[in-house]
Amino acid sequence: MSVATLQQFGQSLPSWLALVQRGETVAIVDGGHELARLVPPEKQKTVTAPPAWSWKDHLAELEAIFPEPVIGASEELEKSRGERF
Repeated sequence: MSVATLQQFGQSLPSWLALVQRGETVAIVDGGHELARLVPPEKQKTVTAPPAWSWKDHLAELEAIFPEPVIGASEELEKSRGERF
C-alpha cells in the first residue's frame, strides 16, 4: 500500500490514480491521520448508459394503463396533446 499526504495527492492526482488502476491501494493522510483510502475495484465492470427513453415510444403502453385523464380535459388540452405526440 502506498501512502500520500493530502498535499502530495492533490499535486499529482493522475499518478496516484495510475497506481490504483494497476491494482495498488493508496492511503491519503493528513497530519498523521488517514483521511481516505483508494482501492482498485474488485472486478472490472463495464458501465454502459441505459438506452434513451421517451414518452412517445411508450405512449400506447401508457394509454393502455391510463386510458382517460383523471380530470376532464378541454378541447385545447386534447389538441395540444395531439400536437405533442
